[in-house]
Amino acid sequence: MSGLLGSLHSARTGMTVSQASIQTTSHNINNMNTPGYSRQRVEQSAKSAYSNPGFNSSMGAGQLGTGAEATDIIRIRNTFYDFQYRSESHNYGEIGIKYEHYTTMETIFNEPSDSAISASLSNFFSSWQELSKNPSDTGAKDIVIQNSKYLANNISKIKEKLINLSEQAERKLGDDIEEINGMFKELKSLNKNIKIVEGSKKTPNDLLDQRDRIIDDLSFKMDINNEDIRKALETGDASLKYNGEILLTYKDIDGKYKEAILSGEAAKSGEAAKNMSGELQGSIYMIDKIAEYQNSIDELAEGIAKGANNVINGRDVNADTKLDTDKDLFVFDKDKTPILKVNKDFSDDPKNLTITSETAQEMYRLKGKKFEIAGEITTIDKFYSSIVQKLGNETQEVIRNEKNQGKILKDINNSRLNLSGVSLDEEMVNLIQFQHAYNASAKVISTIDSLLDVVVNGLKR
Repeated sequence: MSGLLGSLHSARTGMTVSQASIQTTSHNINNMNTPGYSRQRVEQSAKSAYSNPGFNSSMGAGQLGTGAEATDIIRIRNTFYDFQYRSESHNYGEIGIKYEHYTTMETIFNEPSDSAISASLSNFFSSWQELSKNPSDTGAKDIVIQNSKYLANNISKIKEKLINLSEQAERKLGDDIEEINGMFKELKSLNKNIKIVEGSKKTPNDLLDQRDRIIDDLSFKMDINNEDIRKALETGDASLKYNGEILLTYKDIDGKYKEAILSGEAAKSGEAAKNMSGELQGSIYMIDKIAEYQNSIDELAEGIAKGANNVINGRDVNADTKLDTDKDLFVFDKDKTPILKVNKDFSDDPKNLTITSETAQEMYRLKGKKFEIAGEITTIDKFYSSIVQKLGNETQEVIRNEKNQGKILKDINNSRLNLSGVSLDEEMVNLIQFQHAYNASAKVISTIDSLLDVVVNGLKR
């Protein structure tokens, strides 16, 4: 179409494109703080020119433009950054779980401090040295029993806190599995809606943002770049169960269920442990690790009870005893709470503790005496120090890894945000630009209106 009406139509297309750009800019500004939102941009192109080329064309040489059209509204997003982010996030998810639990275990042991086991052991043995100076002194006996109770209570409290921490790790694992199953269901619904929109030749930008946000969250819990897990995500028909073992199943294109993640006995055999990662792996690792420290505390308590009871009964420190006689100082049972406690006869009345100076001195020397604890010939102090040192080394390694992995993830995410994030300054500049373009198109329409007025109404004069 040529002439004034053609120019009017061309100006109208300009207004339409500018209006779509203004509305998209408004959408960007409104969602500036929406998690996972990617800024959007209107793609536009020139409409087909007028007229068709030909030797008998009434337009003569050249073609007249007919305006612009909005071809699509796209997300500004780089899939390479997404791939990098999701390749690192499952590593951070695993390290993050370890970081939380290791730092909590350090707090539980609380070494070094006046209320920790090491201080309790020192006070316990020192009180025996004082008692050896006057074995019949009631006050000294009372101090010995109080220090014994304090030591037993400290050890039992740490065991109890480790049990609670283990239960928290198991609950975290169960909650993650429920959350993952919920994500699978939400992804399945989103994928269906995305296909419907794409089927109408449109780009479902906001739906794609929602899906990417869910996948980002999911990438902390497992390695979504794993081939099996990626297939499970693509089909959307997947489920994760926890009942002694972890099993992620999904339906393949033939409708048959396939296994993507295994743990428990299968993982121990190496069959599918390679597929385990993220927060799931972190929780499973920490459940086993916390159990390992629980066992170490049990062995420490048993070693203290064994050594002290043998010495106080005049037996060899390595003698095999049930540790349950009426004359024993400590009662140990790793399956009960508290696991270590002082003999009730001594606890109720310290005067019942009948002891010689030599025995009290021998009890004091037990601190540095080597005997068998958990199959190892060592001293009580060294055995406990090895537990604390091991925890400290492992915690420091996890802290370093968390810091390094966190920096990597932060840098990648910053790169993503620099590209996909909404900049208020940039959007305001775009808004002014689109406003001027809209006003210019409106001015063209106003001018053509004046020309049409001359053509239509000027003929009457």
